[in-house]
Amino acid sequence: MSRFHGLFAAALFAAAAVPSFAAPPPDLAAVRVPNSSTTFSSAVAIRAPHDGSGRLFVVQRNGTIRVIKNGALLTAPFITVPTSMGSESGLLGMAFHPNFGKPSLPHNTEFYLFYTRPSSDPQLGQYEDEVVARFTVPTPDADVANSAGTLVLRLPDLQDNHNGGDIHFGADGYLYVSSGDSGAQGNPHGFAECLWKKPADNNKNSCGTNPSGTQYFLLGKMLRIDVDNRGGTVSADMCGSSGISPAEYSIPASNPHVGTSQTCDEIWSAGFRNPWRFSFDRADNRLIIGDVGQGSYEEITVSAAGVGGLDHGWSRCEGRHYDDASGTGTTCPQTTNTVAPVIEYDHSSRCAVSGGFVFRGPVRRMHGTYFYGDSCNSQLWWSESTGATWDSGGEHSLTLGSGNIYGFGEDEDGYVYIVRSNGQIHKLVSEFIFDDDFQQ
Repeated sequence: MSRFHGLFAAALFAAAAVPSFAAPPPDLAAVRVPNSSTTFSSAVAIRAPHDGSGRLFVVQRNGTIRVIKNGALLTAPFITVPTSMGSESGLLGMAFHPNFGKPSLPHNTEFYLFYTRPSSDPQLGQYEDEVVARFTVPTPDADVANSAGTLVLRLPDLQDNHNGGDIHFGADGYLYVSSGDSGAQGNPHGFAECLWKKPADNNKNSCGTNPSGTQYFLLGKMLRIDVDNRGGTVSADMCGSSGISPAEYSIPASNPHVGTSQTCDEIWSAGFRNPWRFSFDRADNRLIIGDVGQGSYEEITVSAAGVGGLDHGWSRCEGRHYDDASGTGTTCPQTTNTVAPVIEYDHSSRCAVSGGFVFRGPVRRMHGTYFYGDSCNSQLWWSESTGATWDSGGEHSLTLGSGNIYGFGEDEDGYVYIVRSNGQIHKLVSEFIFDDDFQQ
């Protein structure tokens, strides 16, 4: 059974830990948004454009995005896309173009969605495709988007779980996309490690050598693409452009596998099981990824801005522990030369990590605090985000209401929002906004 199925199971766990370092302010609270009575169906993320509007966009797996504007939920949805909503599939991610809402700049009406195509659409693999599509609004300040979109990238899939599905623009202007390892338990086909195309043949060692059967690619990865430079010829190493021509993206020249043969050049990093939620630290552009584990451990990894080509270890490693029975190692990364998690925890009270954000908003005491959660637990967890191991000072938690945590978001000012299984959205707030701790 997929550990990530806990995303849609109810659980409650009492708070316990007393912070011993970099504690959030004593008046930290989670305030319902937009009010105490509004709930959302199957919400998984909060997104906000940097356009000065103050709007929040609630991403729901059922294919609908709702808008909170001036503290109120608008009646009309921003957009509804047709999607196949399986156990973990549906509408999973949203990213506004960095120029969104800036009339003098190009691409100022564009935003991107990651979702599962409906079963009536053509598909590349055994299950409905996971896709990234570009959409637009009629004007930069419009509260209802144009319904027609353009397919940008297609991923074949085997099952309706382990989809990843988070998307964000980095400070480099490129679009980053997370993908899961196909849902098959234990990564039996080796998709997470393979940098090229391969079939579902239950052979981890056949990467690029078995041309028979349906070919899968780009699974268990973090991808990076240039969506601004598009319209060119689809090259052989643009694996995500199958059936899309001309190309709706290009490959950044600094991607790690550019110039090598039989590699999918969209790949930024590899070795993931289900990187369900990730984020960038707006202070230094670190890439922080919550990767859902299998039977025992959850992990959060971090890489410096601009550092690609990393192997995050799955399925040889689960967290800091050797997992692949075919190997002889005992610890990760010492015996695997893979990326070690900055945070690891076991399944004694949790089961599927929901990666969060490093707080960079107006509450100075929380600067540098990484907030995250778990879909099988109602606690908000946090850690300082310095050093090689963020959990070295112990794990810390706060109970700020019921409802397990499915996802996070941040607004234009840097405040962090929590998306819960009970359909509630919360904003983390405090009056401690100055370095000297005087209240406002």
